[in-house]
Amino acid sequence: MYAHFDQETGDTQSLDVHLFNVAQSAVKAAQAVGQQDVVFLCGLYHDLGKADRKFQDKIIHHRQTHVDHSTAGAKFLLDKMGEVLQKHITEPEKIEFCESFIETVCYVISAHHGVYDIPVKENTDSLQEERIGKLFKRIVYGLEKGYYFESDVINFASKLENQLKSEKQVTLEQLILNAFDNYLSLWEKLSPQDDSEKDFYTTLVVRLYLSILKNADILDTINAYTNVIESMSSKKYEELSAHYVEAIEKAYNNYQNPTTEINKIRTSIANEAKKRGSQDSSGIYRLDLPTGAGKTNLSMRYGFHQMNEQSKVRFIYIAPYLSVLEQNAAEVKGIVGTEGVLEHHSNVVNPENDEALDGDEKETAYNDYLVDTWDSPIILSTMVQLFQTFFKVRSGNIRRFANLINSTLILDEIQSLPLEVTSLFNLTMNFLSKVMNVNVVLCTATQPVYDSVGIDHRIQYGGQEKEPADIVHLDKTQRQAFERTEVHKFNEDNAVAKVEDIADEVIAHEDESILVILNTKAAVKSLYDLVKVQDSRECYHLSTNMCAKHRMDIIKKIREDMSYQEPIICISTQLIEAGVDLDFDRVIRSYAGIDSIVQASGRCNREGRRERGIVQLVGVDNNQENVSYLKSVKDKKEITEQITAELSSPMKIGQLNDEFFERYFSNSKEDDLNYPLGKDEPTVYDLLSTNEMNNVKQVALKQSFKEAGIKMDLIQDNSKGVIVYYDADEDCGPMIEELIDEIEAFQTTYDMNDLEKIKYLLDQLQPYTINMRVTDERQNALMNYMGGEVLILQQDLYDDEIGMVDSMNEFIL
Repeated sequence: MYAHFDQETGDTQSLDVHLFNVAQSAVKAAQAVGQQDVVFLCGLYHDLGKADRKFQDKIIHHRQTHVDHSTAGAKFLLDKMGEVLQKHITEPEKIEFCESFIETVCYVISAHHGVYDIPVKENTDSLQEERIGKLFKRIVYGLEKGYYFESDVINFASKLENQLKSEKQVTLEQLILNAFDNYLSLWEKLSPQDDSEKDFYTTLVVRLYLSILKNADILDTINAYTNVIESMSSKKYEELSAHYVEAIEKAYNNYQNPTTEINKIRTSIANEAKKRGSQDSSGIYRLDLPTGAGKTNLSMRYGFHQMNEQSKVRFIYIAPYLSVLEQNAAEVKGIVGTEGVLEHHSNVVNPENDEALDGDEKETAYNDYLVDTWDSPIILSTMVQLFQTFFKVRSGNIRRFANLINSTLILDEIQSLPLEVTSLFNLTMNFLSKVMNVNVVLCTATQPVYDSVGIDHRIQYGGQEKEPADIVHLDKTQRQAFERTEVHKFNEDNAVAKVEDIADEVIAHEDESILVILNTKAAVKSLYDLVKVQDSRECYHLSTNMCAKHRMDIIKKIREDMSYQEPIICISTQLIEAGVDLDFDRVIRSYAGIDSIVQASGRCNREGRRERGIVQLVGVDNNQENVSYLKSVKDKKEITEQITAELSSPMKIGQLNDEFFERYFSNSKEDDLNYPLGKDEPTVYDLLSTNEMNNVKQVALKQSFKEAGIKMDLIQDNSKGVIVYYDADEDCGPMIEELIDEIEAFQTTYDMNDLEKIKYLLDQLQPYTINMRVTDERQNALMNYMGGEVLILQQDLYDDEIGMVDSMNEFIL
């Protein structure tokens, strides 16, 4: 019985070897969370269907034939697990978990090559099929015709069971009972407050098991004939972990004897972060500090001590925007170097659809390998990538989920999360901290109140050992030391202003460095075009139409100008307002949420060189800054306008934060927090929990996993990562040409060395990517490779001043 057969070389891997390899590899990943027996069971039976003669014929003679080999293992275990649990489980509090355990294991096995929905949406004459769902439909009806389940699969399963007993000294019955004990221990750590939360947590349990199984399966598929990929050794992890602590402590040694009041406060909170990092158990914590308090270094100090003294295997830093990631990634690498550090943001590799790839073929397994799976000690990524890891159904997204186990997860500028993901976020954080031993740290100067009474599904702050939620604490006097700005209204009577009025205000303050932050790229471009021709100061444009490297270069130029005390102008979207270490004399901010205004204020008088910097809030004419299609921005802007309407300048804007978030959540309907999809449609939270709008009644699993994964996007722009020719005469252009050559070579030979070169070049080109909506007219100007997985924008549609041009004709005109 073969699991894999290479027609080119004649190399083979036997089915029993593959099954035991996958089972053992899965155990290594699951031991840290006490789920080793469940994933061993899943791994041992995931490819049981390959014992069917139809599959053996396919793999040797008829490669293009489709044979369902994923359902047989679920069908076999469905009966076995039912018999064993019915025989041994008698306690009522345990019996209630039997059904969900059996269905979870069966689903994970049957879905390991493609996530599917439980509800049956296609036409069926049987109401029974609709009520039992697709899992049981596949198991009960899927292998009836043309398969040799009894003669081939059952016969092989009997041999496998004997092999299990001889090699592992455990019977299948005992393995099932051990796996059920794992499952019960997992649920003992959770405290769902209603059925919907219990079902949502079940979704995450399924994803955890599926992630571990897929990682083990794909790794063994690639390594079927020779060890191509090997994980980093535990010794190397320990060496790097020790190096990271040594590096961050060396950085803090420069601040041992502070002289100013503000540096004394910084030193005090840094020491507290070190102490808590050494001691904190897994939990959900807050790093609630004003801008300028050094949150990036604090989070590193906390997280690296977690790695060394609390045995965390990963430090994962997540930023809301690429601009924040770019700066802070450079800061992290500047302290610890690049070894063991993975920076992952735009999806340069774009599978054409949201279905998982079939990792049984060598070519598709190699494609899966191209997708970064977050197996490095330090991960630097974005909130978009994190939410894809939580919910999307592509193979790489699912595989990353298991690599969150036993990590410290730093979520920077957490206030940037959209309102609609609140329930999904809160419960996922609870699951990570309680089940997957993740230490979650929410960093921001403007903490959302995620345990607000206005929220139905609340976050559970604090550590497993009852540690307080706040890692550090500043009293009122200490907080005042960080206050360096005054917030004024642009028009005291709350009248709206035109872009031309803002341009006049900028030009009037000719001796100052001024930052203007507007809510839309169109408004930014309009103001930039006005100011740059009327003002002698250097004027810079920043937006997400520019690739990461381009934006980094602009920010570097701004810093250089500021170091020479040259007054400059920067006109930007909100990408600059959080985490970008720049210091302007004056900031003009279009009305937005209180959280955004506080963050923007952090770019003004940052170093305290003036007694007070001036921040001006301006309401921009909606014809010039239309935010109606940006619901989150629009809703937050309206609440801020309501709160500040009767206030006079200067305003204590930071003190309004809790009121703003309480009103923000309380003003929202329940479905607004559950990721609504439209009128008369279930929310994503519904799809991943009770799913009551679908007619599944008689089973434990009811979720629409695939539909929810396809429809859930943190940024709902339906975009793909696109490589651009920025500064093409330098590194970028030659790398793109080399990438094209390597892809063409790989598609001819499928040689692993070519694949390694492609992966390396894609990593190097990540800073030269932008996200383009699939409906964008410039899609016609894309060169696509590897079946549309790698996209490159034609060179004349990228401008080295403003980035991707607004239309197909703009660059020519």
